[in-house]
Amino acid sequence: MTIQMIIDRNNVSKVSDSLQYFTTLVTFVWKEIYFVKYKKTFLEIEDVLTASIFYGYSSHHFKLLKDKIGSGHAGGTTFRVLTVAAVGFWGLPPFLDPQKYKTLPIPGWFPYNATEYYYPTFAFQILAVANTAYTNSTLDILSWVLMSIASGQLEMLKETLKSMNYEEADLKTAEEQLQKCVRHHLEIVNLVSKIEKVFSKGIFLQIFASVIVICFTGFLMMLVPVASMKFTHTFTYLACMMCQVAMYCWYGHDVMTTSNTIGDSLYMSNWYESDVKFRKSVFIFLEKTKKPVTLTAGGFVTLSLTTLTTILRSSYSYFAVLRHMFNDV
Repeated sequence: MTIQMIIDRNNVSKVSDSLQYFTTLVTFVWKEIYFVKYKKTFLEIEDVLTASIFYGYSSHHFKLLKDKIGSGHAGGTTFRVLTVAAVGFWGLPPFLDPQKYKTLPIPGWFPYNATEYYYPTFAFQILAVANTAYTNSTLDILSWVLMSIASGQLEMLKETLKSMNYEEADLKTAEEQLQKCVRHHLEIVNLVSKIEKVFSKGIFLQIFASVIVICFTGFLMMLVPVASMKFTHTFTYLACMMCQVAMYCWYGHDVMTTSNTIGDSLYMSNWYESDVKFRKSVFIFLEKTKKPVTLTAGGFVTLSLTTLTTILRSSYSYFAVLRHMFNDV
């Protein structure tokens, strides 16, 4: 594929076509390398999730957690459906489009006559794409579900702080309740930091690659006829890539905004009914929660909806430049 891009370096359309799978493959390998590298940290995430501080709450609390996890599963299912559709449409053009007869799904240079061994080469490419897509989407969905768990735990913490009754409880009981909330908050921060350590570097390259892929995929959609299988496949692939980067930003933004309102939940309780000594402890905890829990990509880019708009804006800017260059040729 790399050799083919060098050969077709003067043909923007063919280079754009090759870059679709090449960029996705490089991103997948990068994410897998770092996932294996931080395998021990991932096992530590499992240990954190079994901590007793995350359990022993009411059914109402666990409903909040279940709803958050459900949203993670919904996003994962949507992305998986788009992934299956993209892989399926990838292999259909040679059979449904007469102009693409006996063309391979992935353009590339081969040290043999690919036309003579067309069907074995075609089958190998489709299996490679399907395997890459399945494993890559699994890593993505895993990170989204873990983010939704962290967000759900933050919702549980907020509900606990909101429902605390300082008037009826004695000072010792109130202190124990607050200490439990502080430990809960610290464990959530610890969980998020480990999630970031495992997935952060992979997400960073994914964001960078998404800018390129969205740009070149949009450019390809401009070149192919709308009523064609190639356009359908390209559109599905674009939707898949946009969903992928959007989910990262969405769940990262959810964690950040949920943690940012912990202090508001505490203010909604009757903390003012407690004595002055206890209020000092409350204020210290409030100062701690003023800093929102955030997830970053590579330690540089905060996962948020603002980042998503920046990605889309950058993709469109590069697309406009590419279209201008193509029209001038």
